[in-house]
Formats: sequence, C-alpha cells, structure tokens
Amino acid sequence: MFGRSGILEIRAVMPEDAEAIAAIRIQNGVREGVLALSSERINATAEFLNSLAERDRGFVAVENGEVVGFSVMIANREPCRAHSAFIAVMVNADFQQMGIGHKLLKHLVDRADNELMFHRLELLVLTDNERAIKLYKSLGFMVEATRKHAAVVKGTFVNEYLMGRLRGEGAEI
Repeated sequence: MFGRSGILEIRAVMPEDAEAIAAIRIQNGVREGVLALSSERINATAEFLNSLAERDRGFVAVENGEVVGFSVMIANREPCRAHSAFIAVMVNADFQQMGIGHKLLKHLVDRADNELMFHRLELLVLTDNERAIKLYKSLGFMVEATRKHAAVVKGTFVNEYLMGRLRGEGAEI
C-alpha cells in the first residue's frame, strides 16, 4: 500500500528537492532516527545534494507532486573500499508504515547490485528503531556490530547498529 492515493513515483533526486528533503529531515518522528537537528538549514541539504559524486545515487519518493521520502547511497571513496557504499532512507512521518521506505530501499539495493555492482552496502540504525531494523533485514541486511553510546537523542546516549549486506546473500529483492 502506498500513501493516501496509492500513486507513488521513485525518481532521481534533483537540486530543487532540497527544501522538501530538509523539511522531512527535521520532522518529529524522522529527526530522531536520522539524528538531525531541528535548526538545520535548507542550504545544508542543498550542499549535500550538490556534493553527490558520479557513483552516488539519491532518490525521492513522490506522491501527487509531493516529496514524501528520500534515499541515498554514497560510494566509499577509499580505493580499498570502493566495492562498498553507505545508504540511508527516510520517510515523511505522515507517510510511514505505507511501504514507501521498502520501495525506496529496494530501489537503492537494485541499483547497487545491478548498475553500480557494489559488493557491500552498509547503514547505521538506532537499536530501538524496530520498524527500520525489520525493513533492513527483509532486504538482506544483518546486524554486524553495536556502537555503544554512538549518539545522543533527547539528552540521552543511544546505541546504534552497524548493519551490512553483501550482494548475492540474504533476502531476495
């Protein structure tokens, strides 16, 4: 099921998406999971989008012209790690639990496996984010390590998992 109308498009991110992505990033229900600050500025998001390199990929989920989710894959720049990339996904709080995160993540994994030929994908997720962990596991990611007190959320130290996926292992897409 997707969104309110059921019409969802996944497309490449464009510079003009920066404002919508920044707004999602600082929403209650999103900000905590992506470790954003409520004071973040749109120009920081625009600079990030403009910094995406040739082997990076960014996508947005769009419903009826509204950006409702964002996913990004950043290729590792170190030569000995060029076979890997870091990914992140976020969905507008009003559109969560509608399958949008799954569709964005599946799109990233497909590009990583079949276009860019990355052998390894990795991500970080707060250990209490059970919905996200379930989503990642459904597409073949496994918990590889726990980073203790890796972040501070609402004044409290929190742990996060490093999760990884190797091409050809784990769940089918």
